[in-house]
Amino acid sequence: MDERVRGQIDELISKCRQLSSLGYTVEDKNSDPADFMKFTLTKMLIYISMSDKEAHPAEAEFINEALGLNITESDVAKFAGDKTITANEVTDGLQKLCVPFAKAQVDGRLDYDCTRIVSFINTIGISLIAADGNADERQTAILSSLTFRLRIFCDSYVKSLKEKKAKGGSVPKAAADVKKTEEKSSDETLEELMDKLNSLIGLENVKSEIHSLSNLIKVRKLREERGFKQPDMSLHLVFTGNPGTGKTTVARLISKIYNRLGVLPTDKLVEVDRSGLVSGYVGKTALKTKEVCESALGGVLFIDEAYALTNTESKNDFGSEAVNTLLKFMEDHRSELVLICAGYTELMEEFLTSNPGLKSRFNRFIHFDDYSAEELTAIFVSLCKGYKLEVDFDALSHVKSFFELRKSEQLEHFANGRDVRNFFERVLSNQADRLSEMEEITDEQLVKITLSDVSGILL
Repeated sequence: MDERVRGQIDELISKCRQLSSLGYTVEDKNSDPADFMKFTLTKMLIYISMSDKEAHPAEAEFINEALGLNITESDVAKFAGDKTITANEVTDGLQKLCVPFAKAQVDGRLDYDCTRIVSFINTIGISLIAADGNADERQTAILSSLTFRLRIFCDSYVKSLKEKKAKGGSVPKAAADVKKTEEKSSDETLEELMDKLNSLIGLENVKSEIHSLSNLIKVRKLREERGFKQPDMSLHLVFTGNPGTGKTTVARLISKIYNRLGVLPTDKLVEVDRSGLVSGYVGKTALKTKEVCESALGGVLFIDEAYALTNTESKNDFGSEAVNTLLKFMEDHRSELVLICAGYTELMEEFLTSNPGLKSRFNRFIHFDDYSAEELTAIFVSLCKGYKLEVDFDALSHVKSFFELRKSEQLEHFANGRDVRNFFERVLSNQADRLSEMEEITDEQLVKITLSDVSGILL
């Protein structure tokens, strides 16, 4: 077993014992945290192991070494065959394990928070999946689903505990919540990038997909390090969805995530559309496209509205020349360039079927749903917070009603997050007009967004 994983297991056991000594037990069970942790992790690892319907000796050996057990692959298969372990049961157990840690975290009595448990669950799951040397996307997808659900639960539970504490007085800061005010490195770690992804409003399906992809890459890397042969894996992606749903934002994060995972030498992202690839002259498009591809070498090339390369009835169009150049460059530089193509769902399907070589190079599709009215309102509030602006109650109610109406109208030119930004800019303009009429402006007035600022806006 990897020493790093062994060290994390031993650390968690130690923290569980510390919890017990402080008087914290597992909710509804009155169980010792260390015993419950071992019981819960055993179920989780068996569940993941059998998700490919095969009990492998190497996986049983890993479970034994990790948790000090003595089970065989036959025992693993029997547990799964009895159908005594379900996804909901595993999730419920992991959540119960996190509860005493969350309480101790908010009480400020333990320097080990829920975030570290989620990270540990992911690490031990990846190590199990890598144990048998066979790549299995189903196992990594299941692990990603478990950790994603657990992360959402922990964030919500810790927040509710802090709110309850606040009502009764000041909230003591846990040791893990106190951060040094040192200058941050410009190079964000993989964990920081994942946190940034998780902090995006909405996009739950997108987050889950990227967590799954990240875990699959981690597992492959572990297996390669241990000498297991791996099949080729395409890292190229197709983003589908309407404008303003966060596709470009997520592409920028993925370029950095791929780099931190070690699959790309740099984290640069080159953004381009049809006009950046296609020329109006014979022979120029191939040269123009090649130059763009070369500028993206070592990173990600993001093509927005990629369908525009082939979605034309003109016989003299050079979009197909750009596609052919892209395909050749992708083939010649397999490990040096990742291509992300984005656009409307239906049109992207037409784009991928326009050339026999396109669809075979893209086997992972990530769909970006439209934002709900609540999410659009939350994006607006987030923009305001970014500029230290405070939205009063009446103004916020109006903003929510505005986006509820805009969603219900199902406008053809509705642009999701872009609509929010345009709305926000008009609010700033309205506020400036209102404040300009005042002779003296207080700091409180300068940061306040009122009902008049958000009223009467047309997009």
